[in-house]
Amino acid sequence: MTRSDAPRDQRSFDVVAWMSERRMVLYVPEIEAATSVRDMADADDAARELIAELTGLDAASISCDIRLGRPGGGPVGPAEMP
Repeated sequence: MTRSDAPRDQRSFDVVAWMSERRMVLYVPEIEAATSVRDMADADDAARELIAELTGLDAASISCDIRLGRPGGGPVGPAEMP
C-alpha cells in the first residue's frame, strides 16, 4: 500500500532497518524510537506495536514502509552490513 492509497484514518510511518549483533534493528525516525527482532518476518508487527505504544494510535491503523539503511544515511547493501 502506498501512502496515497492509505485510508484517511491509516497512518504510515517510515522505518529504517539494519542488522546489528544478530538482530534486525527497526528505527522509526518520526518518533525517534527503535526496537529489534530476530526474524525479519516479525519486523512489521514489531514496528507497528512500538509506534502504537508510543503514540496511542491503534496498531491496526498503522502501516510501515520498512527499508534497509541507516538513520541519516543511504541504503545498506549486503556487503556493507556488519
